Amino acid sequence: MRLLIRFVALVVVALTVGGVALALTSRNTLDEQLAKIETEWSELRPDLEDRYDALATANDAVRTNGGASRAVIGELDAALSDWDRATRTSDVGAQLRVANELEGLGRRLVATLTDSPRLASNASTLALTAYAARTASAERLNAEISAYANDRGGTIRSAFADLLDHPQLPLLDL
Repeated sequence: MRLLIRFVALVVVALTVGGVALALTSRNTLDEQLAKIETEWSELRPDLEDRYDALATANDAVRTNGGASRAVIGELDAALSDWDRATRTSDVGAQLRVANELEGLGRRLVATLTDSPRLASNASTLALTAYAARTASAERLNAEISAYANDRGGTIRSAFADLLDHPQLPLLDL
C-alpha cells in the first residue's frame, strides 16, 4: 500500500512539474504569435476602417431610399457602433468578432439589394458598389491566427493559455 501511495505521489509531482514546464515554454511562443497577429491586424485595420465607413454610407443610403428590411439596417447600425467601441480598445479578439459580424451583415445587405430591379440605378446600389469595391485581404492575418491556434491547441495547452490570458481568436472572414 505504501508503494502505491508513493507511486501516486510521484506521478502527481511529475505531472505538476511537466505542466509548469509546458506553461512556461508555451507562454513565450504564444506571446510571439500574438505580437505577429497584432502587427498583421494593425496593417489590415485601416483598410477595414475604410471598408466599414463605406458600409455605413451604404447603410444610410439604403435607409434613405427604403431598399432593405429595417432589421438589416438596425443590425448594421448596432454592429457599426460596436466596431467604433471595439476599435477604441486594444482587444484584437473583440475587433475580429465585430469585423466578422460586419462582413456578414454587409453580405446580407448586398444580397438583399442585388436582385432588386427597382434599386438597380438607385443611390443605395451605388453606395453598396462602393462598399464592395473596398476589398481587403486577411490571408496573412489568418495564417498567423492559425499558427497561434495551433500553438495554443490541445487540452492542457489551451487550459494554460486561458490561465495566461491568451484567448482564442477567430479567423477573419472577408
